[in-house]
Amino acid sequence: MKFDMHVHTIYSRHWFWGIDAINTPKEIVDAAIAKGLDGIAVTDHNCVKGSIVAEKYAKALGNNFKIITGSEIRSASGDILALGVREDVMPGMGVEETVERIRELGGIAVAPHPFSKFIFRQCLGKESAKLDAVEIFNASNSLFFHNMKAKAFAEKHNMPVCAGSDSHCTRTLGTAGIICGSDPIDGIMKKKVEVFGRKAKRKDMLFLISKKYGRSIKWKMQRKDRTSILQTDLK
Repeated sequence: MKFDMHVHTIYSRHWFWGIDAINTPKEIVDAAIAKGLDGIAVTDHNCVKGSIVAEKYAKALGNNFKIITGSEIRSASGDILALGVREDVMPGMGVEETVERIRELGGIAVAPHPFSKFIFRQCLGKESAKLDAVEIFNASNSLFFHNMKAKAFAEKHNMPVCAGSDSHCTRTLGTAGIICGSDPIDGIMKKKVEVFGRKAKRKDMLFLISKKYGRSIKWKMQRKDRTSILQTDLK
């Protein structure tokens, strides 16, 4: 079975963009099914609600499409994917405390894009060894050698591996992930997964940025309260 293990919806928030992704959980699920995926992990920033909404919608379809609930948590040292949790994990904690909380909630902690470089935020780097698994292919990584470095790190530390598109819109959904049995978390921890992936197309990433930029300009022109607009968009 084929799973994209790192996907975002409009429930992901961002300090600059307001909402960091383009599509609703429903739109993401529909697109994933159309692309031939058997399931996705919805991992919105510091929020599990998007994954719960996606799970409810997927179950109503009755076609056995699987949603792995979770979130992407901003720890004090970088982002951490919490796969299999159904409650929010407080951001800003240390790595060890964040991982402990994820495990208490019945999930696993995965280091996403551990060696990428971002403006205004850091990645886990070598602290990834404290987690349960490492994302060795992220389709949205700007530089391919960042994935190569993550793979080498996982091999050196004999860690389970994972992969995902890090999609913030349907265009890049399914560009990376894992092939395994019906339980992807179990497959990851038992090291019984096959990673697949290709780098997201530059035109699709430019589309995403233009959409988010256009939306932020619209908000400014309308001079409306951003919080009320966000709440309206999430209904």
